Amino acid sequence: MRLPGTPKTRALVMLLGGRAAFRGTVLLSNLALLAAWGANGYADYAQAMGSMMFLAPLASIGIEKCALKLIPRLRPTVASLLVGVFVTLCALLLTVALTVLATTVALGHSGHWATAGLAGLYAICVGLTQVMVGLSRALGKPKRDVAAHLTLCVALACWTVVVVVLKVSPVTFLTLTVATMATVNVVLLVMLRPRFDGLRRRTLVRAAMRTSLLMAIPDLVGGLSMSLLFVALSVTGARAESTGLYMASVASALLLNAFSYLLRVLQPDVSRSLNQRDLTATYDRLSRWLRLLVLAGVVYVPAVLALALAVLRPYGGAGVVIVYAACVPVIFAVGSANYVMENASAGALAATSAGAAVSLVAVGALAFSIVPWAGALGAVTVLAFGELVHALVILRWLRTLDKPASHILIGERK
Repeated sequence: MRLPGTPKTRALVMLLGGRAAFRGTVLLSNLALLAAWGANGYADYAQAMGSMMFLAPLASIGIEKCALKLIPRLRPTVASLLVGVFVTLCALLLTVALTVLATTVALGHSGHWATAGLAGLYAICVGLTQVMVGLSRALGKPKRDVAAHLTLCVALACWTVVVVVLKVSPVTFLTLTVATMATVNVVLLVMLRPRFDGLRRRTLVRAAMRTSLLMAIPDLVGGLSMSLLFVALSVTGARAESTGLYMASVASALLLNAFSYLLRVLQPDVSRSLNQRDLTATYDRLSRWLRLLVLAGVVYVPAVLALALAVLRPYGGAGVVIVYAACVPVIFAVGSANYVMENASAGALAATSAGAAVSLVAVGALAFSIVPWAGALGAVTVLAFGELVHALVILRWLRTLDKPASHILIGERK
């Protein structure tokens, strides 16, 4: 098996174009759905979709990132065994995600259980798709990624037209969309042709499971944080503002997810590079960067919130999108730091995962203290505050780092 590095320019453009087309279609689809269902109907849909966001990373638990990190560092014969391990892990996570979904729907969505259940299945399918296309890219098959997302673009556009023309309900729309995504995932799985010999190698299984879990924590925290904000809006009587928050998250996905996806595409070469160098200088630069970010962020984010409450409240959902855009630099910066940390040493991966977990606690506390009086505008800035907490934990680890031992890496050559 030939292990790929960073794709050439043409392949990179194709990959970014396919993902951008999908995200753009999702955004346009939501605008059409809002027009077709009206504000009240779409608010219920947005609330269900937003509250189930955490299931997407739960269904993948970092498998895509782990594959792109470990496979380039291993011999081809060993790397090929990882595919079966990752597919097995994905099947176990699917069972967990479905159980969590059933429990969540039963306990918290008695009035809209069908919409909530299908929204959860949609999120799970998104997570599974990322695993399948990530494994395909790791095996040197990037065209499958492009084909999968273009297929989903066409299907989503078709089902949106059905809503607009036939005025079908959110339940019907989600049923059609979930069925399409599940079919695409099955096709991608069959094309992977996984072998399961690697399950007999305990060291390989433990390395894959541990690294996948740690690399998944920041993504899982991101999904849980957003879901918590939708819950806070619902509990505090601001359910109608879910539309603005969900539209902001969809719009931001065009930029944030494109940036994240570019990092994933470049990850094989980044992983190999960090695996072959002393990281002292890298950690020093990262520490200076994060120190500046935290000092600026503790002034910038409260200023954004104050200005938003004073000026943007009358603009409803559009104001929320503007605030989200204003917070993007903070999210970008911490996401970049997390990317370096998770591809560096074992200690760095554990530290950034711990930072993400602490940030979730901060988001939970702030959500129920800020959202009740600041609504969706406050919810967006809570996300930025959470990122600053994540940065503080990373910075603390960097300051106490035993630098002579810091270059010991996960996934060293076997």
